[in-house]
Amino acid sequence: MMTMTSSATAPAQAGKSGSGRTRQAAPRGSDGNRLEQRALLLSVVGVLVLAGGSVIWGLIIDSDIVILNGVFSMLSAVSGGLSLLAARLVVRPEDRRFPFGYAHVEPLVHTVNGVFMLLMCLYAALNGIEGMRHGGHETDAEGVILFAVATALFCLAAGAWEWVLARRIGSQLMLNDAKEWLMDAAFSLVTFAGFAVLPLLPEPQHSLWARYADPAMVTVLSLLFLLVPIDILRESLREVLRMAVPEDELVQRIDVVLADLRARHDIVSATHHVVRTGRTVFVEIDFVVGPRFTVQRIAQQDQLREEIRAAIGISLDEAWLTVSFFEDPRWT
Repeated sequence: MMTMTSSATAPAQAGKSGSGRTRQAAPRGSDGNRLEQRALLLSVVGVLVLAGGSVIWGLIIDSDIVILNGVFSMLSAVSGGLSLLAARLVVRPEDRRFPFGYAHVEPLVHTVNGVFMLLMCLYAALNGIEGMRHGGHETDAEGVILFAVATALFCLAAGAWEWVLARRIGSQLMLNDAKEWLMDAAFSLVTFAGFAVLPLLPEPQHSLWARYADPAMVTVLSLLFLLVPIDILRESLREVLRMAVPEDELVQRIDVVLADLRARHDIVSATHHVVRTGRTVFVEIDFVVGPRFTVQRIAQQDQLREEIRAAIGISLDEAWLTVSFFEDPRWT
């Protein structure tokens, strides 16, 4: 959502005012948005290739951990598809069905992806534990090592490229997708380490680890990677539930600006509400003014709004700003 909303006030002879609204449209679509969508599309294609290769190779060498990597990759493909859909929706203008735009789609997608990842980690951990309870099974260690090296290099390259690009254009969708690539890379590296130690183990540890390495690695990695979806859900649910973040730098800047305005004008109280949803920030500022408040004309109030916008440092492309003036505090 790339608009700015500003509340209009009554004429000067009315004294003080309630809140009406006018909107100023901001430009939509950019090179960054197109780059984000192309990168996410390439990511989905890459994940599908990785998923297909992992499942086929895992069936050939009878390795649960390789098959699991393929299943994780298939899940990543679904997540990537949802992220691509969100990237296309969030740049749409507001309409009658969604008057505040489509910014809420982005945290919803992060939440769905986080839930998918969380359930997959739990399911894999339970399968690994069940495999160990049934005595494990031997697998082709050399085949697993070859797979781990190839996929680790592929995932590291894809994740690093997407991470750098996401930081450059400020895309949380791409950043979360890059985390999934890097998680796959870590999965492969730990798998490599787990099977690479086999030749170094003496008997009977060698035979024992050869049987239990596959389900044990599945269990350990799944439990370790639970932290990734939990972190994603913690951030996305905060936006879905429209929770404020008191330590937000924008909130602190607004506090400073409002304190300065109260010192210069007859303002009885000033309150604000700040919520981030995806790449859009919604800011509502309400002033209860006193009888000596001199900013009466609409043009003067608009000038004060622009002063506030500039002071808190938000652009029309990323914010929905409402500034209202009241005499009766019941309207705040």
